Amino acid sequence: MADVARAAGVSRSTVSYVLSGARPISEATRERIIRVMRELDYTPNVLAQGLAGKRTGIIALLHPPGEQGLNLTEFEYIQTAAEQVRADGYHLLLWPIASTDIDEVHKVVSQGLVEGVLLMEIQPEDQRVTALVESRIPFTMIGRPSEPADLSYVDADFDAGGVLAVEHLAALGHKEIAFLGRSEGFVAAIFRAKEAVVAAAAQHGVELRVFMCPATIPAGREIFEEIQHTAPGVTAVIGINEGATVGLMDAAELAGMSIPGELSIVALNMSEGMAERAHPALTSVSSSSEDMARLAAKDLIRRLRGEEASMVQVLFEPRLVVRGSSGPATRRRRGQ
Repeated sequence: MADVARAAGVSRSTVSYVLSGARPISEATRERIIRVMRELDYTPNVLAQGLAGKRTGIIALLHPPGEQGLNLTEFEYIQTAAEQVRADGYHLLLWPIASTDIDEVHKVVSQGLVEGVLLMEIQPEDQRVTALVESRIPFTMIGRPSEPADLSYVDADFDAGGVLAVEHLAALGHKEIAFLGRSEGFVAAIFRAKEAVVAAAAQHGVELRVFMCPATIPAGREIFEEIQHTAPGVTAVIGINEGATVGLMDAAELAGMSIPGELSIVALNMSEGMAERAHPALTSVSSSSEDMARLAAKDLIRRLRGEEASMVQVLFEPRLVVRGSSGPATRRRRGQ
């Protein structure tokens, strides 16, 4: 860095500010320093910078590893966050840590490698949140626990989403529907969606059956068979389990069941990209994953730069997009 400063005719601190973005530097000076860096083949060592100035330019995104890795919806959150972080001069490090591995969370924040944390897959009572609060490292949640208090978060309004899904199916004449949730790593979003669907079903006089399973395609196939045997009157499914929803649709097709002729499906919290890839394309009730991820990243970076001290607590409204997987309950299920 000293060599770059001498060759560019500036102070070492000016070079440091160009690299960190901590202070505004004129465009002409910045371009001159970058040109010298290229000529000298200088690459900053973020670990050394972190030791010297307690800044590394790295943000960790903590996401628990799933049974089948990241699904497309989760990937879209991460991709957008990475793009926003990079646009603001930082780097995003994806750190897959189980929600229960609090020791690993402590290691992440105690080693001085990361400046801040984006936290996903929030549980109702999340020990990771407690660990991050105690560590005093800045963090923003995508999702929220039961008691978010004065913590920063962005989240989808799952209460409203559950109501939208039930109202859509009830208007189509469905009288018995199933809710398909996720059994492992039970996050607050699934709990809120389930409670909203239960309440909305009761209000509309719809009989509701609840099924929970891992977020895998084989689990979804098994749930389809379980619905067939234990709840043959079900004519529609509301799913907030991406892997199992795909498996259920696959099993229905193999069984010769028409979607939506004999079984309608509505997906909660599924990205448009994933919903449109399904066959038939899935009717979905979701908030914008891109908007949520972008705001979470911006909020965290503002606080890292000292530009924003107050918390951000934003719920994003869901949107119902009707596609090919939902239709009128005009046919009785087989065997009835």
